[in-house]
Amino acid sequence: MKKLFFIAFFIFPQFVFSQKVNISDFSKDYYAEISPAVEGQILKIFHKQSKKEVISTDVHLSEYDFEDTKSNISEIPYGHQSIIIFDDFNFDGKKDIAIKYGNESCYSGPSYEVYLFENNAFEFNNDFSDLAQNYCGFFNINKEKKQLNVMTKSGCCWHQYSDFIIKDNSPFLISEVEEQLHPNGLMFEVSFKEWKNGKYIESTENLPALEDQKILLSYQLSGGKKMVLFMYENELQYFFLNSKGFIELHYNGTFVYSKKENSLSFENNDAQYKIFNNKIIVKHSGKSTTLSSILKSKKGNISEVYQEFKEKNIKNLEIVD
Repeated sequence: MKKLFFIAFFIFPQFVFSQKVNISDFSKDYYAEISPAVEGQILKIFHKQSKKEVISTDVHLSEYDFEDTKSNISEIPYGHQSIIIFDDFNFDGKKDIAIKYGNESCYSGPSYEVYLFENNAFEFNNDFSDLAQNYCGFFNINKEKKQLNVMTKSGCCWHQYSDFIIKDNSPFLISEVEEQLHPNGLMFEVSFKEWKNGKYIESTENLPALEDQKILLSYQLSGGKKMVLFMYENELQYFFLNSKGFIELHYNGTFVYSKKENSLSFENNDAQYKIFNNKIIVKHSGKSTTLSSILKSKKGNISEVYQEFKEKNIKNLEIVD
């Protein structure tokens, strides 16, 4: 075991930073100097004219960080992010400094210390630094809306997106969207949190997760709504989506296919649904409503349901002449 460890260490040597690096492209008034330290490096910011030191901090930068030391690059969320980002983070008209001190944000992404320019000096700010450390990389600066936007994730199936305004010179959460894959694998549960009229309003919706599903028929309806008929683990599934793309109805009970009409029917909560290639007829409480499709939006054909039935054993489908 000791021999294997020695070989691995020999093949993959630790990055050793051994020379001083200057970065001077981020400002006409300041420049940065990075020097080797016992552990990591020391990054200092100086005033160009007076040579006065204005910031000094310990950093732990990698070999990758020194491949491109050009400043103010922030390819959010997963691209290259500079060692120095010089911009107005709190929208007060004065430029601030963010210093990359390592890779400690989500999935070992870039992490920063943020210094706001206040009282004619750069002062470390914990609240802004939190936004640049506890999410995925640096935050996005939306100057038009005067907002800061961040995102974070866990694995393939959980994401969170948050928007902040500046209130009392600190980031203040105004909206948050969190999405995670439902245990059934067919939809994402989307939770919304929005600051409105002095309090947070929370709601939850479901979005379809159809990327890997076999869609037999889909089309849009007037008003921006949409129907999708698809297969999942040898079962027919039906989604009816509202104009925002959220699931208004999910049905996976018993379907009846009529060969004569080339239609598919089912019942749900005292309502009868009959799906055709160009419309859906809904009967409820003695009334009949026809939802006409937008023809150019149609994909697939309802006859594919019968074809799928002949090729496979669809568990929740009955066939009638």
